[in-house]
Amino acid sequence: MPVTVQKQEETGVPAHAPASRCPHLGAQYNPFAGPHVDNPHPFFEKLRKEEPVSFSPMLGMWLVSRNDDILQVLKDTSRFSNRDMLVSGTHLTEEAKGILAQGFPIAHVLLGMDPPEHTRLRRLMNRGFTAQRISGMAPFIEKMARQLVGRFAQEGHADLVEQLAYPLPAHVILGVMGVPQEDVWKIKRWSADWQQLTFEHVPPEKQPEMARGVIEFQRYCIQLIEERRKAPQEDLISYLVEIEADGEALTLHELVMAIGASMLSAGHESTTAMMSNTWKLALEHGLWKRLRDNRELVPKFIEEGCRYDSVQHAMIRTALEDVEVGGVQLPKGSRLLMLYAAASRDESLCPHSNKLDVDREKPPQHLTYGRGTHFCLGAPLARLQAQITTNVLLDALEDPRMVPNQDHGTWQSIVLRQMRHLKVEWTPSAAVP
Repeated sequence: MPVTVQKQEETGVPAHAPASRCPHLGAQYNPFAGPHVDNPHPFFEKLRKEEPVSFSPMLGMWLVSRNDDILQVLKDTSRFSNRDMLVSGTHLTEEAKGILAQGFPIAHVLLGMDPPEHTRLRRLMNRGFTAQRISGMAPFIEKMARQLVGRFAQEGHADLVEQLAYPLPAHVILGVMGVPQEDVWKIKRWSADWQQLTFEHVPPEKQPEMARGVIEFQRYCIQLIEERRKAPQEDLISYLVEIEADGEALTLHELVMAIGASMLSAGHESTTAMMSNTWKLALEHGLWKRLRDNRELVPKFIEEGCRYDSVQHAMIRTALEDVEVGGVQLPKGSRLLMLYAAASRDESLCPHSNKLDVDREKPPQHLTYGRGTHFCLGAPLARLQAQITTNVLLDALEDPRMVPNQDHGTWQSIVLRQMRHLKVEWTPSAAVP
C-alpha cells in the first residue's frame, strides 16, 4: 500500500514528509552517530526487506535501499535532479553565510548540476582525464607509495590511514593538477572544511572558521588559475584554463568549482576511505597472505571490497514531479537519499551478497562510483591508486595484523563513510625493505 502524503498547508511540514510517523524504520536512521556509522549493514538489510523506501524525519529525505529502485532514479534525469546535492548538510548560521558570500556559491559544482549544464562541463573535464593521462601517473603513484611505506616498513607498527591512505591520494591529485606538493596539508584542511559544511552537521560555533577555510581555498584556486593563464604547464589546471566550450571559455566561477571542489577536494577524500577500508577487510577476513601470493586477485578483491562495504554510501536526488519509487508515491520536491552501500548488498545483485567473496567469476557492478551521468570522474585514478598501493603494502608487510580493540574513529557524512585510524603491527624482521 503506497505511503500517503499531505500538502504543507495541511500539516505545517514539508510536502515530501509522510502524513504519519509510519513507515517507522526511517525514523531510526542516524548517519552521523551510533551503530549506523560503525556498521550500517544490519539496518540496511532490514530496510531492503521491510521498508525499501522509508522516510527519515531527521534528514527530511526518503531512504531508498534496493538496487533496482536506485538505478531507476539514477537513469531518469528528467524526473530526478541533482540540484540539492550540495545543500544537504549543515544548517548555516547567518555569520557563516556572510563569510561564504564573499566567494562563489559552494553549491555550483559538477556534483550538483543537471543536463545540459552538467553534460557540457563533464565533457570538457573528461578530456582531461584521458586513459593516457591516468596511466601516466602510475610511476608517480608507485614512487610516492613506496616512499610512504618505506618510512614505517621496519618499525613493526603503523597507522595505515594516517601514514598512507590519508596523504597519498592528496599527493596524487596534486600531481595530476600541477599543484605544489608542499601545499598538500593546507589543501587537505580546506577540503575538509568544504566537505563538512556541505555534507555534515557542523556545530554553529565551528562554522565561521570552516567558512573562512572555504574562501581561502577559492582564493588559492583563483591564484592558480591566474598563474596558468600567464604561464601554462603540462598539467590539468592548464588544460582547464585553456579549453573552450562551443567557442566560449569556462568562466572563473566554473574553473574555481572544477579545480577546487570537483578535483582538489573530491579527488582524494573517497580514495582515502576506499583504500583504508579495503585493507581493513583484507585483514579482518584473513586474505592478506592469499593476496600476497596471488597478485592477480588484487583488482578483483578491491572491486569486491568496494561492493561488500561501500564507503561512498549514499547520494541525493530531488523529484521534479510526482513520482513512484519502490511502490511508494512521492510528491514533487521529495528528496531521496539513495543508499549505495545498501544496494551493493542487495540479494538481487549477486549470490550470497552478504559474503566477501574474491572468487566470484565476475564482481558485480556495484555503486561505489555511482552510475549514469554522474559516474565518478576519478574512478579510474582511484582504482589505479588502490591497486598500486595495495601491491606495495603486500611487498613490504608479510604478516600484518590489526591492533586489537582499537578505535578506528569511524565517521560519516551524508555521503561518505571513513576511518581515521587503521593501526596494524607485524614482525619487523619479516618486513621487506
